[in-house]
Amino acid sequence: MIRKLNPNPADFDFKNKTAPSKTQQLLKNDGPRRRSVLLLFGRGARRRGEAASTRLLLSRRLCGLCPLSCLTKYAEQKSRAAGDRNSFSDPWEICTNCKQSFQNQLSIDLASAFVSFAEANYGHAGKGNDKLRVLDSLRHKIVVLSTQCGTSNKQLRYNAETTIFTNEFLSIIDQTKKDFKMNGWIHMPHDSEKYEYYRWLCGNYEAFGYYALGAMAQCDKSKEGFKIAITHFKKARAIYNLVGLTDEAKQMENRIVVATELQASNDPRIIASSTVTISMLQNLKNKYEQNLNIEGMNSEDTLRPGMHYASMLWAIHHFIEAERLATKLVPIIRRVHGPDHKSTIEADELLAKLKRRYVSVLPDCKLFQALRYENDVEVCVVMGPVTVTEPRQVDDGKTYRVENRLLLPFAGCPVICHGLVSASHLNGELGEARTSTNTKTGFRLAVNFEKKSLKSVLIKPENLRIAFELPNEE
Repeated sequence: MIRKLNPNPADFDFKNKTAPSKTQQLLKNDGPRRRSVLLLFGRGARRRGEAASTRLLLSRRLCGLCPLSCLTKYAEQKSRAAGDRNSFSDPWEICTNCKQSFQNQLSIDLASAFVSFAEANYGHAGKGNDKLRVLDSLRHKIVVLSTQCGTSNKQLRYNAETTIFTNEFLSIIDQTKKDFKMNGWIHMPHDSEKYEYYRWLCGNYEAFGYYALGAMAQCDKSKEGFKIAITHFKKARAIYNLVGLTDEAKQMENRIVVATELQASNDPRIIASSTVTISMLQNLKNKYEQNLNIEGMNSEDTLRPGMHYASMLWAIHHFIEAERLATKLVPIIRRVHGPDHKSTIEADELLAKLKRRYVSVLPDCKLFQALRYENDVEVCVVMGPVTVTEPRQVDDGKTYRVENRLLLPFAGCPVICHGLVSASHLNGELGEARTSTNTKTGFRLAVNFEKKSLKSVLIKPENLRIAFELPNEE
């Protein structure tokens, strides 16, 4: 083990691109026994057998040499000295050097250590504020676990763990109400300490717990999952309304509407035509543009809603706007966070999905991924077939050469008009394929154009060319 290592990462020399020579000598002498240490040099990392849980993946410069135990000790010191609950939680969530959130397994391990610390120091029966500190740690652990959830086998295990942990979180809140005999506190004068405490307990913790359960329930995209999610979202909405948090209640109402529409749909994705979806999309856009103007492009408060906005545009098949935005944001995210950061990896994955072009091949209308044109755009090379539902899987990696007239660009696929006679002003215009219609004279595709001044029109497939690369914006 390292015999001397200051538990405060801020005390290390981060200005130099290399670690102190004494530390390097210690590493050289002890070799693989230093299993809890990671050195970050520039863009790369030199691993020396450390456990994944202690990786300190921060910015692209050297952020430190620190095992998990030292990070924990430092966070404990800061939490004990904290004057409010925000500063109480911050050292467990955010790196003191690069001001980025901890990631991956390290974030989970620190969240677990946070819960242990809070329960050991503030979990005893006593002051109400001590109870809230314990709940702060539990809530943070739920948030961290929820970021690991999804549909893969590993992610489904996190789904189950998060659900169990959230139910325990809610049971602690119920017990807190009983311990402090809170029946009737909601009817106290609104400027009283008891009312403020009850409002904070219910609005900031209990309602969040039911929202988290709802979010976990709909992860599997099943009708039963959406049904359970709606029940939890309704409980959260009722609590928000009870304590006068109308904006949060409206957000839950939107989630209820979307979950209800998804439950009734055969396609477990966001309903593009939903008024709630349109409202949520506009709110994300407003938040991104507002933070862009105030915080600037390099701020995490700008990049995060920007990528959420791009992701939602992708979900409702607005691929052109989503790809343009993601293309702009991804290099900035990589520069700000570094190539190995979770945010960078997720952004790269979204941009890769946005650059894929899918087509239905007649006469069977099976879905394929279009790769490129050949023979002066008369033939398209496709790969597949591909599953229709997300995440799309290629059933067969074989490639085929298909005549362009037999291709129907899939919903959202960027296309450029070509060879139109009666509507020649549309030639060269970029748009997105929408619904297809089988008329007496053959298939027609509805195309929504990037230029808002152009109306949607029905066009023959042979008059459309897939835009494998988006042209520059005018």
